Amino acid sequence: MKMKIQHLTTIFILAIVLFSIGNVLAFTPDNNFPPQEKEVEIYNLEPINSKGLDFCAIPYGDGIVFTSSRSHMETSGPSFSKKKYFDLFYSEKNDSGRYLKPRKLKGNINGELHDGTASFNVDGTTMYFTRNTERRKGTVGLKIYSADMVEGQWINVQELPFNSEKFSNCHPTLSHDEQKLYFASDRPGGFGGMDIYVSKLVNGEWGEPENLGVNVNSAGNELFPYINKNGDLFISSDGSGGIGRLDIYICEKDGKRFKGKRNLGEPFNTRSDDFGFYMDENGEKGFLSSNRTGGSGNDDIYGWKLTEKAMEDDLVCKFIVKDKNTGDLIEEAQVVIEQEYGDWKRTVLSNYGNGVYPYEVKSSDEYFLNIEKEGFESFNIVMDKKTLVEKEEHTIFINRRSFSLLNGKIEGQIYHDALKNADVEILNECDGRKQFTKSSVDGTFGFTIMCGCEYIIIAKKDGFMTSSKIVSKDDNPCKDSKLIETKIQLRPAPNSNNPRASVFEH
Repeated sequence: MKMKIQHLTTIFILAIVLFSIGNVLAFTPDNNFPPQEKEVEIYNLEPINSKGLDFCAIPYGDGIVFTSSRSHMETSGPSFSKKKYFDLFYSEKNDSGRYLKPRKLKGNINGELHDGTASFNVDGTTMYFTRNTERRKGTVGLKIYSADMVEGQWINVQELPFNSEKFSNCHPTLSHDEQKLYFASDRPGGFGGMDIYVSKLVNGEWGEPENLGVNVNSAGNELFPYINKNGDLFISSDGSGGIGRLDIYICEKDGKRFKGKRNLGEPFNTRSDDFGFYMDENGEKGFLSSNRTGGSGNDDIYGWKLTEKAMEDDLVCKFIVKDKNTGDLIEEAQVVIEQEYGDWKRTVLSNYGNGVYPYEVKSSDEYFLNIEKEGFESFNIVMDKKTLVEKEEHTIFINRRSFSLLNGKIEGQIYHDALKNADVEILNECDGRKQFTKSSVDGTFGFTIMCGCEYIIIAKKDGFMTSSKIVSKDDNPCKDSKLIETKIQLRPAPNSNNPRASVFEH
């Protein structure tokens, strides 16, 4: 039975505010991962992510390889989402630990349609990846391929023998001994939509896949498998009553089989889609993919790592946020500290009331403080540790913003006719806030916006393809506020019904 899962989130839900978490997981002592004495920190890999979909990162060489729709999302024209084809990208990590601008893998890897979700052998000379090479109405036919690294190029692309024109195979992950390949498939005989299978290497050939059974699979969809060095299997599933839609689970190795899957809980999982899990050999850090609130685009790549629990006697300082004009205390601001020690860590401070935001000081040479509040200008400052700890309370005054008027019109791309009752959403990239309205009978709409901020306008209407437009900071200056006018054209949409679980759309 073909998998029929609708895309659960739209590609245009964007936010520039980075999102990081430092919650303690409440696991019982008999659970091995993550250790009870550790905290889990989740942080957005901001230099990697785009306004498109970015997911399934895995280490390779001096950086990471991941799947992205950015090459089509960033094209010019009235809509930067004309195509949503995926390619494989590589981002190198520099000496300071920052990821550099991603570039496409070289060789015969990235084709005309989708390529993605890669896995590598230990020495990085062989890659297994997902590809679809034909357009199909309503479904996406996916297959698994291998490729060889030769003199800096990925060549010798070969289709694996267990593929079929009648069902999909996708999301391969290779075992550490390189003798087993785990993947997701909707082939006949499974327990649900997509199940996890394994193929074993026998005499140099991949054998007939075996279903991993009810301990791993459910009546729903099991996707994006990852097998770690110890043989534990991590998957994403929407069929086991999780926290959100797709949740990450662990299936611990039990001899030649796997124990029943266990939800990793928060902060690995949210009410959104969480998938594409990876763990390093020490089990101390890795990656995951998610469309959780606060990302750069739709699906974003996040890093995670285990850290020591904070000691009760650690130094705490407080930030008090006030309106510069009135002196009033400001609550519900977003106060973020990013400290540099090894990897950059972002900490979102909680509001304890009366505009007070306490921070448990972590060891670092520099601290970057950012404060965002709707209706106010962004506040940024860099402090050294001496400045941070020399007093217990730091009072920060922030300025109110002025406002501009934005008028627009929605019309058809072909006949330039006014389109009424179109859904119009506007996203403020200064603070991630959204406003909504509908176009009037003559296709017009209007918003009051904060000056000095970039905005993304998204227009939707049944029977038409979603389109968007960006109002840049240069178009919306504070020193010279003016009426901003824009026009968005919508193109009639073809009929389609694409599966979410593969993350591939065509």
